[in-house]
Amino acid sequence: MEIRSLSQLEKALKQKIQHAMEDEVAKTAKDTMQEKIQTEVYNKYTPYSTDGKTPHYERTYELLESVKTNMVNDNTLELTNTRSDGDRYIPEIIEYGQGYEWGYTRDLDEEIGARPFIAKTHEALDKEGIYKQALKKGLQQRGLKVE
Repeated sequence: MEIRSLSQLEKALKQKIQHAMEDEVAKTAKDTMQEKIQTEVYNKYTPYSTDGKTPHYERTYELLESVKTNMVNDNTLELTNTRSDGDRYIPEIIEYGQGYEWGYTRDLDEEIGARPFIAKTHEALDKEGIYKQALKKGLQQRGLKVE
């Protein structure tokens, strides 16, 4: 595509950014959240009964599989986890450690506590610069020199 005006340049750049966001950044964001679910949620608590040996339930791994990305507009990517149980939003219960209901005689809010996988995902993507690296890689793959 030959670019002959500033508006054509702007349009071409926006398109490359949008495609990089939809591809490399979305994949990186999803992978990062799934990694944080594994390390912050699954690795930090095993659902045992009161005897400490018998599994209380078998994990479905639905939390891991419920990570979704969606382009909100040309340059905004939304990363969500859609895991619910009826009208209960499971990621919020896990993130803040409040609202567990399957413990019956145990205080699972206290026992399990918060497992902030959403905060850890945000920290990795933003503060560690993972999303910037993914965007840079995506733009480079589309022929732009990015430093």
